[in-house]
Amino acid sequence: MLGSQLANSQMVGAIPVDKSLYANREVLPDALGNPQPPTEKALIHIKGNLYRHTNDKIPSLHSGLVLINKEGALVIDPANTQSAEWLLNEIKTRFNVPVKYLIMTHAHYDHIGGSQVFQNAGAKVIIQEKGLEPIIGEKLPTAVPDYVYKDHMEITMGGEKILLDRVAPSHSNSMTVVRFPAYKAMQLTDVGQNETFPYNDFLDFYYDGWIETLDFAIAQNYDIIDIGHYTPTTTEFLKKEREYMVSLHDQVLDLLRKGYTWDELYRNVKFTDEQKKWFGYDSMSKLNILGMFRWMVNHRRGVW
Repeated sequence: MLGSQLANSQMVGAIPVDKSLYANREVLPDALGNPQPPTEKALIHIKGNLYRHTNDKIPSLHSGLVLINKEGALVIDPANTQSAEWLLNEIKTRFNVPVKYLIMTHAHYDHIGGSQVFQNAGAKVIIQEKGLEPIIGEKLPTAVPDYVYKDHMEITMGGEKILLDRVAPSHSNSMTVVRFPAYKAMQLTDVGQNETFPYNDFLDFYYDGWIETLDFAIAQNYDIIDIGHYTPTTTEFLKKEREYMVSLHDQVLDLLRKGYTWDELYRNVKFTDEQKKWFGYDSMSKLNILGMFRWMVNHRRGVW
């Protein structure tokens, strides 16, 4: 399935994928690829050679960091085919450089849709190795990655370093944290929040790894943290998010151990006044309780 490890001046830790194995794979329709009416899109300068691309409006906005220098561009998570086509043209028109790398943060269609547009234009597509199977198995209408990596990968482009880390399973078991150390910038898609509740009932969720990933991100103490949605966050808010996740976990566990049924349990989980002001409290708070409840039911055992 995978070739030998590749290590050169451009990529360290990359493992080539034998894409011939998937040449005739079945692919589902690109259901979200061409939203109508077309969504608003932007490529916004952040600092130096670093940019942020956005697609659609809050709360449906998707985003990712983009590095553009003399050698080319590196793009994170295009979101869908329409936005990928727009972004590829925007980079070509404004900067006249090729997109050399497309980083998939994890194997979820709402973030990696449109990756085939960049691959067809010559970009190398990269995902953590656990992400390859769901792309194939779920028949996602995306690029088949050119490379995967195991724990850590480094890319050097135009003299600038990009670091990819699989910290732990968190929001999927293929999540990549992408760092741009020269800019103290990080891509922390879906795991990071910014005065927002995590989405829904914690789709594709691993609690312990979520906390480990937050700890990793907090330890970097970076200035720029894009979270793939909404607006970029801060280290200070990541600390508050961690407190929320731990409190939710501990409350649900305590109530389960006291014998509360679901109907009793969700009514007795408490939120702070500050948390009640976060975006999504009305729509997401009970779903967050449900997601943690499901996690706890499947990850504990008493005397039985």
